[in-house]
Amino acid sequence: MNRRIRKKQQKQREQRKELEMKWLLDLANAIDAGIREWQKEMERRYVELYAEEVARRMGLIPKQ
Repeated sequence: MNRRIRKKQQKQREQRKELEMKWLLDLANAIDAGIREWQKEMERRYVELYAEEVARRMGLIPKQ
């Protein structure tokens, strides 16, 4: 009987550990996706600002 109980408890621990690892992996993927989205937004803003500055220096846009 004890052997069965220990085996069941071991299986439960393994399942819990698998769920924890899956949760951590999902969390890491979500964080990574958020960082990538932020990087894309920063790159887009930088390109816009750079283009605006170049146009301003060329005299295409009046200085404010």
